[in-house]
This record gives sequence, C-alpha cells and structure tokens, in this order.
Amino acid sequence: QFRRRNMKKRVVSILLVAAMAVSMVACGSKKDDSTDNKTEETKKVTVDDVTKDSDTPETTDVVWAQGLSGNVLVTIAQEKGYFKEVGLNIKEVPLDSGQLQGVVDGQVDIASNSGTNGPLQMIAAGDDMAIIGGFMLEGCMPIIAKAGTVWNGPTDFVGKKVGSSATVYAICSKIHEAGYDVNKDVQWVPFDNDADKIAAVLNGELDYAVMGTGRMYMCKNTDGIEILAYCDDVTPNYSCCRMVARNSWVKENPTTVKLIDQALLRAQQYLEANREECEEIMAKQLNTDLDYVKAYMDETEHYELNVDTVKKTVVDNWHYQREVGLIDADLDDSVIEDVTYDKLYKAALDACIDKYHDDDPDFWDKQEALYEELQ
Repeated sequence: QFRRRNMKKRVVSILLVAAMAVSMVACGSKKDDSTDNKTEETKKVTVDDVTKDSDTPETTDVVWAQGLSGNVLVTIAQEKGYFKEVGLNIKEVPLDSGQLQGVVDGQVDIASNSGTNGPLQMIAAGDDMAIIGGFMLEGCMPIIAKAGTVWNGPTDFVGKKVGSSATVYAICSKIHEAGYDVNKDVQWVPFDNDADKIAAVLNGELDYAVMGTGRMYMCKNTDGIEILAYCDDVTPNYSCCRMVARNSWVKENPTTVKLIDQALLRAQQYLEANREECEEIMAKQLNTDLDYVKAYMDETEHYELNVDTVKKTVVDNWHYQREVGLIDADLDDSVIEDVTYDKLYKAALDACIDKYHDDDPDFWDKQEALYEELQ
C-alpha cells in the first residue's frame, strides 16, 4: 500500500513537471511573439520612410538658437500650441553670432537666423550640417550708405569699401554675372558687430554696408543714413535664412524634423493672416519695444518668410560660391543635394494640406506651387 501511494505521488509529480514544462514553453512562445511585435513597433524610421502620416517624433526635446530678430514662426508655433500638438517641446536659447558652430558642436539642435551662405561653406568643408527647412525667404536686409548717395545697382560696389563679404549671394552673384571679380574688384571690410557698420558709414570708413534684419530699427532711426535698396530687390527669393541642423541628428530624427516643419507651416499661415497680432507676440518674446519688431516685420515686401527648403535656390548659391572660389570647385552638386531634406519638408506640407487646406486654400495652394517651382 505504501508502495502504491509512493508510486501515485511519483506519477503526480511527473505530471506536474510536464505541465510546468508545457507552461514554460507556452510562456516562452508568448514572450518571443511579444518581443517580435515590439521590435516591429520600434523599428528605426529612416528619412526615406517618413510620409505625411508619420506622427511619432524620435525625440521630443529640441534646442533652438534664437537670433537677434528672433524667429517669429517658432514663437507663433509655441504660442498657438502647434509644437505641442505634434508632441514636441522646443527650447529657445539666445544665440545670435556663432549659431552655426553651435549646431555643429551640439550646443543647439537647430539654427535658422544665419543665412544660407555660411551653412553651404560649412557643408563644403565637411561639417556635420544639413538644411531641413527655411525661415526668411527674403530677409529685410537693407543696403545702406550716407544720405544722398545714388544707387544704380550692386555694381556700384565695384572699387568701393563695403561692409559685407563676397559670400553674400543675393548681391555678389549679380556682380559676378556682370563680369567682375568679386574677390578683387570690391574692397570687402569685415565687421564682428553688424551695428558698427553704421558708424563706419557715417565716418567715411565704408562707402556701403549690407545690414542684417535685426538692425532695421537702427538703420531707419540713425540720422545721416539712407536705405538705398534691399537684398531681395537685387535677387528675389534669394533664400536669406534656411533652417539647419546636424546631418547626423536629422538621420536619427527624421520624423521629428517633419513634425517641426509641419508646426512651422501652420505658424506661417497664421502669420500671413494675423500679422499685427504676431508682431506683438514677437515683441513680447524678444522683450523689446514693438517699434523694434515693426521696423522689419512691417516691411512685408521684403520680410517674407517661408518654411520651404527652396532647394533650387540653395543649389544656385552653391554654384555661385563654387565659381568664385569660396568653396572647392571640384565639389559635386550631390554634396549639397544629399543634405537638403526637401522630401521631409514635402511630407510636412502634404500633411498640412490634407488637414488644413480648406481653412485657407490660397495659402496652401501657394505653398504647393512654390515647392514645385523651387525644388
């Protein structure tokens, strides 16, 4: 009887062990399925994968360099919650000069107030930089001289002392096209501080100066100074400021880039419909007088913003700099084309058109036409 009871216990034990083994196999199978599903869900998204429907940012926190005149599109997107709606937290840090190096060094993720010329030179030099969108398509960049100076066009710079440099595509490409050597036929005078150019013009140290958008208030309110023209009078849609980031960062965060462009496009639409309100928002953001902001934002013919990468203009600028020796003449167009992310911008534009076209058809149709024209 004892042996029968013992045998019975052994059978029960074997059955329990077998049941546990089956259970463990089943659990193992379930775990494997779960792991496979998780791998599928978190599969790395590449630049080529991003579409208008991509809506999960790879990173939510983005640091942005805030220039002297600010970026009104960023401010509007913050104020109206457009960044928050797509899951992004944007932190602006004051950084005017040195923005581009700040991007390369990782001090900031994005800069948008440092022109197009500088980024092209850094890309040509092999720096980790890419163009992901835009800010000022036409900046409010005045050409100044002493009051009473006659202006016939950019070739007036020939033989004169000018506070600027041969890198300024909007002006210098026209001097180059007229057959002059921009490196020799104009005496370019560099200045670390843009504001010092005004005093240099007044005291005769400079004949002309090309000024930044953030100095419009000073240019308009300094006795003896006259604004002769603006850069976009010489070259329309010249791409004053494109938006840049580290190329390696873009490859790690392509959906984030697309969502940034998406929020900024909405901000651009809001700005064009509500300019006076946006001027007040900008003045508050910069902690400055409204008159300072209105000095450039009221110049609607010149201060024209656009989020588009305007790839065609960027490549034209690349050609100019290559022709005049500012970048290596042997560099192929593919160097700049490969780091100008027009397709991420287009995915953002398509998403906005799907969602918001009926709210402002004229605006979104205009954006689509511009993309087709300048890619």
